[in-house]
Amino acid sequence: MKSRYNIVLIAVIVLGFVCSLWLNLTRHTIEQKNDTVEMSMEYENLRRLAALEGLPENVVLEKFKAAGVNTIMIFDTTLNRLAKHGVIDLATEEELRDQLALGGKGGVFAPAVEQNLIQTNAAYIAEKEDKETFSDVLEDLALRYGKERVKLIAEQPRRVAMVLGSTSIIPEYRYDEPFGVLQAPLGLPRADMRRVAAAGFNVAIRPQNYVGVNEEKIDAIFKRVADSGVKVHAYMPCGKEVIGYPNKIGYMGKKMQEHKMNLIMLEHYTQLRFANIDGIVELSEANNYNASRSYVIDELEQKKITVGTALHRWAITDEERNIRVNYLRPFFLPRDGKDLMTLNLEYVKNIRDNVKARGYKIDKAGVFADNKVADYAPYFPNKLYFLPIVAAILAGVTMYLSLVFGLSKSKELMVWAALTAVGCGIMLVGRGLLLRQMLALVAAVVFPVLSMNVIFDIWDKNKKSDTGVVMIIVHGMWQLALAIALSLVGAAFLSGILTDTRFLLEIDIYRGVKLTFMLPIILVAMLYVQRYKILQQLTSKMDHPVAALNKLADKSLTFKHVAILLVLLIVLLYFVGRSGHTGGVPVPAIELKMRAFLEQVMYARPREKEFMIGHPAFFLAVMAAYRMAPRLWQFALVCAAVIGQGSLVQTFCHMRTPVIMSFVRALDGYAVGVVFGIVGVLFFAATLPFVMEFKRRYLNQ
Repeated sequence: MKSRYNIVLIAVIVLGFVCSLWLNLTRHTIEQKNDTVEMSMEYENLRRLAALEGLPENVVLEKFKAAGVNTIMIFDTTLNRLAKHGVIDLATEEELRDQLALGGKGGVFAPAVEQNLIQTNAAYIAEKEDKETFSDVLEDLALRYGKERVKLIAEQPRRVAMVLGSTSIIPEYRYDEPFGVLQAPLGLPRADMRRVAAAGFNVAIRPQNYVGVNEEKIDAIFKRVADSGVKVHAYMPCGKEVIGYPNKIGYMGKKMQEHKMNLIMLEHYTQLRFANIDGIVELSEANNYNASRSYVIDELEQKKITVGTALHRWAITDEERNIRVNYLRPFFLPRDGKDLMTLNLEYVKNIRDNVKARGYKIDKAGVFADNKVADYAPYFPNKLYFLPIVAAILAGVTMYLSLVFGLSKSKELMVWAALTAVGCGIMLVGRGLLLRQMLALVAAVVFPVLSMNVIFDIWDKNKKSDTGVVMIIVHGMWQLALAIALSLVGAAFLSGILTDTRFLLEIDIYRGVKLTFMLPIILVAMLYVQRYKILQQLTSKMDHPVAALNKLADKSLTFKHVAILLVLLIVLLYFVGRSGHTGGVPVPAIELKMRAFLEQVMYARPREKEFMIGHPAFFLAVMAAYRMAPRLWQFALVCAAVIGQGSLVQTFCHMRTPVIMSFVRALDGYAVGVVFGIVGVLFFAATLPFVMEFKRRYLNQ
């Protein structure tokens, strides 16, 4: 079956491609302007480091500021933390009873003893020099627990209060268990915010949500910030809920907009979307998508890895995943013969230097904003710009259907017109999110197959079987370049139709990653079988494909067939398991080393599926086509070759990755794939004569 292309459909695809290039260029401009990275650390971690090293806090803050940290994260304080830092006196009911048993009279907590208020499940706090902080504590306790659980039992000579609640201590990493009153969050400490701001840092806050949250409680957070006199520029959720969840998220977003606060969204440990925090999507919407992506190495995981491994992760984080808040945790155990301060300062400096080396500035986190708007506004292109892309993708679908089912030109136009009318109609209603996601999937799987069909047209023009190795390599190089160029048309459609702030933040994501790997193989197999009448050849050249398939199904299975199917099944499971983020198939150590090497020598590390499987298979398919190899061998190699085409388009499914990096990754994959392909051709050219001789002598006897 000779290929044929409808000139109208080609014109539609060209028009849609031009429109997609414009959208991709706009996206690139927005990504380029988002060029500031925030280097942040937790105040409590720096305090802990100062205590371990026996250094004053102000000295530690100064050193880390010089090393590159520009933002300090402030959490809600706790009774334990305030007592540890000497801001309040704290005792539990058990501690007071022990003191009384030894003949004591309660000390500063004597009013509790005198009023016979020593009871189980109670904690007692007493004011010290910082009267403001003690007032904050009383206010926070009333907001968190209710006024009925907090009782002021003395005002002179200093205030003493009792708070009812469990005083059990839970390890801080046990986030799935409730904390008692000693560890439970209270409110933001004004003194801490002032201290870090005075040291020259930006301040970001991480308060936890209230039980029974209401507008009064949300207002209390912003009042505390206002009373501190510190300009807080960002809020990062802490715990399992955003402030305002479940029914006051809109109000929280309104307050954030009034104070021009950025929302920091922590990336999920799978590097897909963000941590599971209830209400975070709704809050980003309420804050008009004024949000930035953040990355942190998990605390427990960081204890297990080396400093070098941690640095390797940070080396590509900002550029590859559009991370704009580097959330750094210090190492608390000496390594490599260095004390903690030296170790951590070098660690931070290395990350800072890498950020700058990649062209970013250290400042408040950047956001994805409409480059046409002077003040901040999210980027959402006019839906009319999507319509030519919708028409172009559906033209590609129609073209594939025509190749498989032999539609006439008039039927092609009828099918395309019907699909486009429905698609454009849906696109104009609402956001058209599901349609955009579906069309992105279609573009990712159809255009790699169409690119391979163009290559089939080229191969069919070859009428001789003695093409030399050098010419096979030359043909392989330019034909692979052509196939990649045509596949990138689909990639441009995918990227263009998904471009907006929600996708760049991964609030919305591409759906069907594993299908993107498998469907091109299935579709190219169907196309190849129909084009070259494979079923008819296997079944005595019967005319009808259905009858041919029926006769093929009647054939007896041998052990050889079962063995081949088993091998293919294992390969398929491994292939799919390695896709996505959570397949569970481990990566060999040698592959990790190869990845690290390619990351160092290339702008964007190419994907193994391209340069180790797809592109070498493409060269071997060229060799098979020009040497007139059996059709089934060509078929197998073509199915392997399309893996590379599908993979390079699938790269664009990760909208968090800058679009220019995805294009360059495809080119880098071509460069490395050519090397592997040439090696493969030379190897088979050298060994095939020996294999054929072995087969002639021993297997055909």
